[in-house]
Amino acid sequence: MAAVETILSTVDTILITPYRTGLPSIAAFWLGTAVLALWCTIAGEISMTLGYIWNRKYYNGLNQKMVRMHNISIEAIRHKDKSVFKSANTWANEYFGKVFFSHAALFAISLWPVPFALGWLQQRFSGIDIHTVPVLDYGLEYPFVFISSYILTRYAFSKVRKFIPLLGRIDRMKEQDALEAGEMKSWNELAPAEKTATDSQESEKQQIFTEEAGAKTAS
Repeated sequence: MAAVETILSTVDTILITPYRTGLPSIAAFWLGTAVLALWCTIAGEISMTLGYIWNRKYYNGLNQKMVRMHNISIEAIRHKDKSVFKSANTWANEYFGKVFFSHAALFAISLWPVPFALGWLQQRFSGIDIHTVPVLDYGLEYPFVFISSYILTRYAFSKVRKFIPLLGRIDRMKEQDALEAGEMKSWNELAPAEKTATDSQESEKQQIFTEEAGAKTAS
């Protein structure tokens, strides 16, 4: 128990230090909270990276199956095979859902530090108005500052993460996995064939009209 209290006390000291920089109180609070948001971002990104590495084979398999079934459904439409299209499209939708929710779960992993940070801020700064909305006379406390700082920090971090060796390597791994999964065919690929047929018909009509006009002129 004493060891746990020592660890918590050490963490508290580390987190509170940026708030004691000697700046005006509002500026110091924003600075300290921005540093806290940065810690949360780094911890979350590392956790998300580890989660991706651990489940990389699973994610890659889902992407490959989704792309394969989607492309089969496109080809089925091209060959007017309704039964194959229905079957492949059903599987493609199922794999798409799995891919979507697996990525959502992966992103959720990166958010785990946030509730702990908010809990610490509540313990330290609960009941203190950082800003006041003039018209409504409504006080804005630590959640406003932290959430604003966290959103801006995550956005800024997303712009520089490719320059961080470990995270940049993970991004390259994801790009490689996307290439291995293959390229998804677009539904627009079905349009050119129809458009070409239409253009051919229009060209034939124009040629017939020109020949008829020429015949009338000759007569």
